[in-house]
Amino acid sequence: MKAPAEFNVFNCSLDGINLIEASAGTGKTWNICGLYLRLLLELGIEVQQILVVTFTNAATAELRERTRSRIVETLAWLRDSDQGTPSGDPFIEDLVQAVERRTKKTRGELTLSLDKALQYFDEAAIFTIHGFCQRALADASFSAGLPFSLELVTDDSEMAMEAVHDFWRRRIADDSCSPELAAYLQGVGDTPEKYAKLLARSLAKPLATYLWPADIDKPTTIDARAVTKAYETAEKTWIAQREAIIALVTASLPALHAGSYKSQSIAQAAGEWDAWFREGIPLAPVPAKNKLDLMLSDILEKRTKKGQVTPRHAFFEAASALLAARTAITRELDLARMHLIRELINTVGADLGRRKRERRVISFNDMLYNLYAALESGDHPELAASLRDRFPVALIDEFQDTDPLQFAIFDKIYGKEKTPTFLVGDPKQAIYSFRNADLHAYLRARKSASAEYTLANNQRSTKGLIEALNGLFLATSNAFMLPGLDYHPVQMGDKERKPFSDKSEARADLQVWTLPQAPDGEPITKKAAKELAVQATAGEIARLLNDAGKKRILIGDQALRPGDIAVLVRTHAQGSELKRELATLNIGSVELSQASVFQSPDAEEVERLLIAINQPSRDALLRGALATEVMGCDAARIAEISNNEAELMGYLERFTDYRDLWQRQGVGVMYRRLLTEQKVSARMLCRPDGERRLTNLLHLGEQIHQAAATHPSPDALLRWLATQRREDSADEVA
Repeated sequence: MKAPAEFNVFNCSLDGINLIEASAGTGKTWNICGLYLRLLLELGIEVQQILVVTFTNAATAELRERTRSRIVETLAWLRDSDQGTPSGDPFIEDLVQAVERRTKKTRGELTLSLDKALQYFDEAAIFTIHGFCQRALADASFSAGLPFSLELVTDDSEMAMEAVHDFWRRRIADDSCSPELAAYLQGVGDTPEKYAKLLARSLAKPLATYLWPADIDKPTTIDARAVTKAYETAEKTWIAQREAIIALVTASLPALHAGSYKSQSIAQAAGEWDAWFREGIPLAPVPAKNKLDLMLSDILEKRTKKGQVTPRHAFFEAASALLAARTAITRELDLARMHLIRELINTVGADLGRRKRERRVISFNDMLYNLYAALESGDHPELAASLRDRFPVALIDEFQDTDPLQFAIFDKIYGKEKTPTFLVGDPKQAIYSFRNADLHAYLRARKSASAEYTLANNQRSTKGLIEALNGLFLATSNAFMLPGLDYHPVQMGDKERKPFSDKSEARADLQVWTLPQAPDGEPITKKAAKELAVQATAGEIARLLNDAGKKRILIGDQALRPGDIAVLVRTHAQGSELKRELATLNIGSVELSQASVFQSPDAEEVERLLIAINQPSRDALLRGALATEVMGCDAARIAEISNNEAELMGYLERFTDYRDLWQRQGVGVMYRRLLTEQKVSARMLCRPDGERRLTNLLHLGEQIHQAAATHPSPDALLRWLATQRREDSADEVA
C-alpha cells in the first residue's frame, strides 16, 4: 500500500474528504486547531458553522479550550504585529503568512474575523457524537419526523430490563416452553439479566449483520424419550459394574494411546460419570472440557494401538448411545435457544422503543439511530442538506472510534459533496474496539476519502523509544495482519522535551519481559503469571525510584518522581492489584479509571448490607453483612456473635431499627446514621487505600439517596442497585 502524504496544516487543501492518520503524540489537537483557524480566516466561516466532533466529554472540553486558546493567542499576535512587537510563536507566524499569501487579506481583516470568532465562541459547534445528534434532532425535529420535546435519559437499562422480563415471562416462564428447553436454558446460564446484556449489545450496534444457523427456522422436535432411555440404561450398567469398568480400562492402558489414556484421565472420566449419574437428569450440565468420551466404544476403538485388542463392555456401547442421543437433542435445544435469542433481538428492541415513545424519553443510542434513520429512510430528503447548510465544515476527531452507524451518519451528510471534511484518528487504536469502534468502518471511510495524510512527527516520546517502535513494527510488512492497516514510521518532532537519563545500568529504550516457565517446562498458570507480572512491575518501579533518589535517573535535571511513572493495565482489577503491591513496598499510587463506582468492591458490600437491613430476620444475610468491611467483623468475631444469642439479637434489633428508619425517613438518613454508628470513617482511614474506599462509600450513598426519589420502596431501590452493579453506568461518552 502506498504511504500517505505527510500532512501540512498550513498548505493542505480544504476541499473534499480528508483522512488524517495520527499516531499518539504526533500533534493531532495542534493540527485540528490549525485547521480551525484556517477555516475561520481563509473561508470566512463562523464558529457556529464549523462542526467539531469527538467521542468523550473530557476530549470535547479539552478541544474547546485548546481551540479558544489558539484564537486568543493568534488574535494577540495580530494586534502586537500592528505595534511591531509580535511574539515569537512560529505556528502563528507560519499560519498568518500562509493565509495572507492565499487570500490577500490584510491583517486588520484577519483581526476582525478572529475578534468576531472569540465573541461568539460560546456558540461554537464542538460536540461529542451524541451531543451532535441531540442538537441535530432538536434543531431539525420537523425534518427528522420526531416529537419536538423528548426527555434525555442517560441510562435506559431499567426500561430495557422491564421489556426483557416481559419477554421472559411470555416465552420462557410459560407453559408453552417445554421443560427440556427450560432446563437447557438454565443449564447454559440464560437469565433475564443475560438477555438484557445481549439486547444492549444489539441496540449498540443496530447495523450489525447476524449470522444465524442456516437451519434456525427448521421446526424443532424436542423429544427427550430417547436420551432418557439411553441415560437409564447407561446409569444402570454403571452403578452395577462401576469398579469392573474402571479396572478394565486401567488394565488396557498399555494397548491404548498414551496421550489420551492415563491413570489420571481415567479417574477424571470416572468422576465425571459419577457426577452425571448422581444428578439423575439426562440433560444435566457437564464440564465443557470433560473426559466422558474416554469410555465410548468408538473412541476406544479409534485409540487402540495397532495390533492390540480393544477393551469391550456393555457400558461402552451404552455410553456411546447416551452421548449420541444427548448430542442430537442438544442440537435441537440449541436451535430453539437461538430462535428465542433472535426473537429477543428482533422484537424486544421494538418493544423498548414503544415504551420510550409512550414515556417521551430518549437515550444516547436512540439519538444516533434516530438521526441515522431520518437520514437514510428517504422520507426526509431535506434533512442532510439542512445539516450541511448549518455545518458546512466538519472536523471529526478520534475517528478510529467510529462505528458503522456513526460513519453512515457523516457519510450521508458529507460523503457526496466537496464540503471540507477532515477525519482524524489512529486506526491502530481501533483494534481495541473502544466505544464499539469498528476497524472495518474506518477502512471503508478511507476508501471514500479524496486525500489521505499522516502525521509523521512525534512531539512526545524520546528519540530512542521512537526508533525502537519503528524497528519493531517495521520488522514485518504485515504487523497488524489486516490488509489496509499499516504502520507508518514517525520521527522525532521539533518540540523541546526534557531528556530522560538513566545512569543506573545499561538498558534499552524499549524492553519486553518474558515470564518464566514452570519447573516441568510447561507454561505457568494464569494466576501465577498475573502475580509475577504485578510483582515484577512493582519491583521495577521501586528500583527506578530508589536509583532516582541517588540522582542516577533524571528527567532533565530533576530526579524521577513517582508522579512521572504511569502503568497501563487491561482491567480495573489489575490496577487494584498493582496498587496493593506498591503499597507493600511503601510506594503510594493513584488509580485512575473510567469504571463506575458501582463496579467497585464497595458497591458489592453496600448492596449486601442493604439487603440484610431490608430483611433483618434472616441470619445468613445478617452474617454476610457483618463480614463486610463497613461493619468490620472478621470470621472469629462473626463466630463469637453467632454463639452469643444476646449479642446476635442486639445486631438483629439494630438492623431492624435501620430498616424502620429507612422506611420512615429515607435511605439517606439511615445510611448516614449507619456510617456514623459503625465508625466507618475512622476504620477505613486506617487502611492504605482508606481515602479511596471512604470516598466510594460516600459517593454510593449519594447515588442511592438520589435514586430513592424515583424508587421509594426498599425492594425497588435494591432492584435499581442490582441493575447498576450489572451495568457500567459511566457516562463518559455522553
